Amino acid sequence: MKRIRAGWELTKKSWAVLRENRQLIRFPIYGAAATIPLAIITLGPGLYLIEDGQIAPGAPLAVLGLYILAFVGIFFSVGLAATADKLFRGEEASVGDGLAVARARIGKVAGWAFFSTVVGVIISLIEDQGGIFGSIVGRILDIGWALVTFLAVPVIALEGTGPLETLKRSGTLFKSRWGQQVTGNIAIGGAVFVFGVLPAAALIGLGILLWGTSGFGGALLVIVGVIVLAVAILIQKALSGIFGVALYHYAAEGAVLGGFSQEELESAVKLKGGAMPAQSTI
Repeated sequence: MKRIRAGWELTKKSWAVLRENRQLIRFPIYGAAATIPLAIITLGPGLYLIEDGQIAPGAPLAVLGLYILAFVGIFFSVGLAATADKLFRGEEASVGDGLAVARARIGKVAGWAFFSTVVGVIISLIEDQGGIFGSIVGRILDIGWALVTFLAVPVIALEGTGPLETLKRSGTLFKSRWGQQVTGNIAIGGAVFVFGVLPAAALIGLGILLWGTSGFGGALLVIVGVIVLAVAILIQKALSGIFGVALYHYAAEGAVLGGFSQEELESAVKLKGGAMPAQSTI
């Protein structure tokens, strides 16, 4: 219960930061707006060709699509992290400031997007081609990769490291500092699921049921449900980005930023040997 309460507090604090600095939601919105047409142009045809048995042209196109989508997502996530960092420090920060940092790190973003895409493709191949055993191993690898790279975006945004340095830095923080860092993200995901995904699913399901008897009403409910789902996903991405920056500073420097308390961040960070980081509250 203590972990659940702590996770809920982390979620509320992340939401408070987003509510007070609404420009942060624009980063996932811009990312989504860029991702949809790019996915239709590259990933969609690639997957279609693979499904049609045309592996030779389809696989490279699909991988290219995955890389482009990863690049776009990381680019805007780096912008969000840079903007949140400035706001945490009490500085004025606009969307343009964050995008300027992302552009300055564009080579690092491209490198990390390539690295993460290759790893993602390898894990997917293990899951798809390895039968039941491969599915289990692939899932474990996927979870492990997500944990080890949890701080990759803040590291790129604030330290400007390349792919290998980013992996090493994020992994080092994980191995030396982390015990239960998933608390915050699980809580954020749970809150978004309860308040966003479930209502959206209910609206979509009801709309499908009504479609036969009331075409307009059913279609309207489905559209509203899809919009609610999209908004929920965007909010989750923004909250996770905010939480990641606060957690990065606490894990790396012992700094307590953004209105979070030391106790709340300690619920998500467990130092090895029970050591306490030096405190620095901003």
